Amino acid sequence: MMRVTRPNLTAALCVSLSLCGCKSPWGPQSNDATATLQPARAVDSTPPLKTAFTTGECVHKGPGTDYEVGPGKKYESIGQVPMETFKAGDTLRIHYRPEPYREKIMLGGVGRADAPIRVCGIKGPGGELPILDGEKATTRKELQFPFDGHQVRGLIIVGWRRSDPWQVGPEHIVIEGLEIRNASLPYKFTDKAGNEAGYSAPAAGVFVQRGKHITIRNNIVHDNGNGLFVGSAGGEELTEHVLIEGNYVYNNGSDQNYYHHNVYNEASGVVYQFNHFGPPKGGPQGILGANIKERSAGVVIRYNWIEDGAHLIDLVDSQEARDPNLASPTFKESWVYGNVILRGPTASGSMVHYGGDSGMLDTYRKGTLHFFNNTVVVENSHHKEWEATAIFEISTNDENLDSRNNVYMSDAPHPNRPVLLLGKRDQVVSGVATFEGDWIREGIDTFAQGNVKLVATAKGIDACTRGKEPGFEDLEKRLFRPTAQAPFLQKGVALPYPADHALKMQYVKHGKGEPRPAEPSLTLGAFAGP
Repeated sequence: MMRVTRPNLTAALCVSLSLCGCKSPWGPQSNDATATLQPARAVDSTPPLKTAFTTGECVHKGPGTDYEVGPGKKYESIGQVPMETFKAGDTLRIHYRPEPYREKIMLGGVGRADAPIRVCGIKGPGGELPILDGEKATTRKELQFPFDGHQVRGLIIVGWRRSDPWQVGPEHIVIEGLEIRNASLPYKFTDKAGNEAGYSAPAAGVFVQRGKHITIRNNIVHDNGNGLFVGSAGGEELTEHVLIEGNYVYNNGSDQNYYHHNVYNEASGVVYQFNHFGPPKGGPQGILGANIKERSAGVVIRYNWIEDGAHLIDLVDSQEARDPNLASPTFKESWVYGNVILRGPTASGSMVHYGGDSGMLDTYRKGTLHFFNNTVVVENSHHKEWEATAIFEISTNDENLDSRNNVYMSDAPHPNRPVLLLGKRDQVVSGVATFEGDWIREGIDTFAQGNVKLVATAKGIDACTRGKEPGFEDLEKRLFRPTAQAPFLQKGVALPYPADHALKMQYVKHGKGEPRPAEPSLTLGAFAGP
């Protein structure tokens, strides 16, 4: 995560979760300010996990001012709205129009749980979302960025408002119902001083630096340097309680390097649910960035569709938020359940990476990845020969994998295109894994083979069920719900997890969720039986 530091008193600053909706409309930068951070603090990284479903309609409610933008409205452009004054209950409602809004947004006010500051889109006649386009975007001159250099970091920016006391940061911010695109090189924009500027390489469609209770819901986010980037510099700048829900995020990242992703977060308390994560940006070298890269504590990834990426899920060590996150017990407990996790026809890195990537082993997660009731599919029939596909890569033997009730499917297991449960890094296979109640396609091997050093252990593999046909509705059409012929109907083991992680929902293709039907015993995978 790129470091952003707090200034001294004379320098400029360089730098959620009360509503949940399951419905959606779709099927190293340099530092310009340096100073010593305040001592880091431990935080309660566990966000509220109860879900109150909403339709996501862009309607102004409660106190505050209704700012309505669009053709024939009081405000014809976003830049006419005094966003720098937003307070609890204010709503910026953006009407769809065929022409994109080429304008930037900066949010720094303090909302409340019952009166968030909300930016939302009003759909067009065909359900189209209003488009925010970073190409040739303009910037309202009165906007108060934490630090003017932040303007290059994103199209929608959430951060400290410079006129506020340092202790006051943005809270209860909701961003929903927008198409957010082209905050990336080589596009340029006009900054608040009226000068042309280029985006930084890691610019994001939505960039957050310091905030509490941030909700990003029902948006389409594509063709940005990073799709979503929720950052922290530790201490008082730690972002806490983030909900990412019902979005369609795809084709973000870089075709030149490995450092930009569909989502890149380093915060405390991040919940993903009901999202459709399509492939990140690819190029001649394939897909280089991750789909979801997380350096946060308190990560919950549930009921999503996650398709491709150098890693599809990359859960690694913190950097700027290292001190508060290492002090949080939730850094050692990551939760991934109820997801469809799909490796498409182009092989890349391991699908799920857990542990760390800095080489500073003492800072790695050293905990447990709770991975249950996921449907994992590897479409390796078109993979290159002798190119192995690893489902998991565990960094060290201080990291544990707890796998229960998952379906691990390969469409064409073959010795020349092997699929492995546990892969290698630098010719070493690590990790302490337990498999219980899983269904594993015949031909999927446990460990990487050949010239490797095996230090990993995998308990329970022999007791798991093997088979050739999972009984999906239609494997080729990617319809992964089980039919009555599925061999794993109601064959699941009990889940000894807290109530916050009860398996209550299931994904609906695409970008939606529904209650998971009750069963005498759980069916394996992301979906209940017929």
